[in-house]
Amino acid sequence: MACNCTKCSTKCSCSDTALTNPCTYTDCSVGSERCDDIQCAECVSYCGTSFQILSGDAILQITKGERLDSIIQKFSMILANGLGACTSNSGTHDPYNVFAGLITSSTANILWNGISGSSTGVNIYTSPQIGGGSNIWTLQNSVPIATTIFNYTITNLLASTAYKVKVVEVSNTPGCAPIEILFSTLAI
Repeated sequence: MACNCTKCSTKCSCSDTALTNPCTYTDCSVGSERCDDIQCAECVSYCGTSFQILSGDAILQITKGERLDSIIQKFSMILANGLGACTSNSGTHDPYNVFAGLITSSTANILWNGISGSSTGVNIYTSPQIGGGSNIWTLQNSVPIATTIFNYTITNLLASTAYKVKVVEVSNTPGCAPIEILFSTLAI
C-alpha cells in the first residue's frame, strides 16, 4: 500500500489505494523513500525451507511460514540475550511475536505466540514508558496464563498514556530480556 500523498508521482505508488493512517512516506525526492511499495513485516512470511543453527545445546530455528515480525523479535531476543538458555528453541524462553491488538483509552489487548514447548505459563507486566523506570513493572494477571491462551486484555489503563508491556515465561531463567512492546492508549 502507498500513502495518500500529493507530492509523489505514480513512480512511488501514490496511485495505489491509500492507507488510512498517517504516513511519512510522501517525499519521493532523491535520498527519501526509495521503494515503490511498502509492506508491513507482519504481512510477510518466510517461504523458504525451514532451517536451524545449533550452538552447543541451543537451537535457533526458522520455520517455513514464520512471519517476518516474529523472526525479527526472535533475532532481537538473541541479540540481547545470546543464543542459549533465554532464546533456544530447545529451551524455555519468553514468547516472541508479541504485539498489541485493539487499544482503547483504558484497555489494550496483548497477543503473542512463539511459546516454547516446555513453557508453564506466562505473566503480563506493564510500565509507563515515561517515568516508569527500567525496573518498575506491574503484574497484570493474578495467576499465570495457560500456554493454550495467546492473548490478554489489560484493563484500567490511563487515557493518552504511553505504556510498555512484556510477556514473560513463568519459569524462564532470571535475567532474560523479553520483548517489550510500546503503545499509547487513546484519548477519552
